[in-house]
Amino acid sequence: MIKLIGVLIILLGFVLKFDTIAVVLIAGVATGLVADMGFIEILEVLGKAFVSTRYMTLLLLTLAVVGILERNGLRERAAKCISELKGATSGKVLSIYVVIRTIAAAFSLRLSGHVQFIRPLIYPMVKGAAEKEGTVDAKT
Repeated sequence: MIKLIGVLIILLGFVLKFDTIAVVLIAGVATGLVADMGFIEILEVLGKAFVSTRYMTLLLLTLAVVGILERNGLRERAAKCISELKGATSGKVLSIYVVIRTIAAAFSLRLSGHVQFIRPLIYPMVKGAAEKEGTVDAKT
């Protein structure tokens, strides 16, 4: 039963809104240690998973870039740019995102999910458009 500690770590990490990738990696390492795997063996398993799914390497690169951009004001700038556009609404921003994501999928390109793309870029843009429309107050 203790080998399910990774599930508990993931649940607690998500409920407490910790960094998603860090929570998943910590859960994986904890599960490996409880399963009597050595730390090197755990790293080998993670390495094989990264090699077999090549896009994971791109995920790590985009996370680093997004982290640097967020630290330097990406969210604020994205919200400001959208709020300055005439006719930009939260619905239009989300619709354009879905169209771009669909076109990218047609070319087998992955626009990553919440952590890499939506939270740092799409969410602030939609928030900026909604604030411009006056449909969002401080409580919302």
